[in-house]
Amino acid sequence: MGLFRPYERKTDDGSKTERTRLVPEAKAKAKTATKTVEAPEKVKVTRRAHAPKSEPTMTRKQAEAARMERLHPNLSPAEQRKADRAARAKARMEAWDKVEASPERVLARDFIDTRWTVTEFMLPAMLVIMAGTMATINNIRLSTYIGLLLWVVLIMSFINTWIIWRSFKRLLAQRHPNAGTRGLLMYMYNRALMIRRFRRPAPRINRGEAV
Repeated sequence: MGLFRPYERKTDDGSKTERTRLVPEAKAKAKTATKTVEAPEKVKVTRRAHAPKSEPTMTRKQAEAARMERLHPNLSPAEQRKADRAARAKARMEAWDKVEASPERVLARDFIDTRWTVTEFMLPAMLVIMAGTMATINNIRLSTYIGLLLWVVLIMSFINTWIIWRSFKRLLAQRHPNAGTRGLLMYMYNRALMIRRFRRPAPRINRGEAV
């Protein structure tokens, strides 16, 4: 007799009618359908052929020498002097722009450009007086009187500049209390002395406008 006996099911009258064999639980379960895995499409990879080098690769020493050559090119003495002059001019221009952009100088320029001054007539007056002196050189008395006009215009210019300076200092103290006044008096005088159309930086305000 084997270890396992078939199971006999009895009917109501007690007769054995059918036999069933017990199977393990693992065999009773139905196997799941296998999944079909599609193979990925093959991607063609194209490799670009490298172009041949026109010249051999530089060594580290050669690359460093080329870099130093770009930074410090070998110039002739004349070219070096020209480069030095250009560098100094550029440095002066940058320093000048930095100074001219200060708020106190901007205010000083606007304060002069907005008004008429005696000083701006100094250059034309000097030319006229010099021409009159040379024209009357044979008449000493008349030539002396014409020459004195130059001193009159100069004194009037100083007085006018002094009055403008006092007004400007009050305005500067209101607008920029911590700003210094060193060099501003001569700066304003030199700007007023120049004819308006030749002033640099160019005037940005019209005569009579409020500063």
